Amino acid sequence: MLGINQLAIYANFLYGFGMIQERILIIWEYKGLTAKKLEEFSGIDREKWYALKQKKRRVNEDDINAIVKMFPNYALWLVSGTIGPECGQTSPDYDKANRELGSQNAG
Repeated sequence: MLGINQLAIYANFLYGFGMIQERILIIWEYKGLTAKKLEEFSGIDREKWYALKQKKRRVNEDDINAIVKMFPNYALWLVSGTIGPECGQTSPDYDKANRELGSQNAG
């Protein structure tokens, strides 16, 4: 039987993976990806990507590695929720805000 501390650690672990799954879905939407594109790049069957999007399965190490290889600038944000723009680590929201600021300054 798991002790209270072990349960807390396990709950944090699962929560972390849930947040990573949400962040993968944010990247998916922001970049206009399709399950087919993800399959072509990663070798992970598109049905698995669909299941991830529909939250019928949990994110795993292979999913994380595939997204990080496709978008290395999102690696820090993907796993921690933080950004480091000074070292090229951003998030979709950060990139969108910068793009919008740039278009306002151009006019």
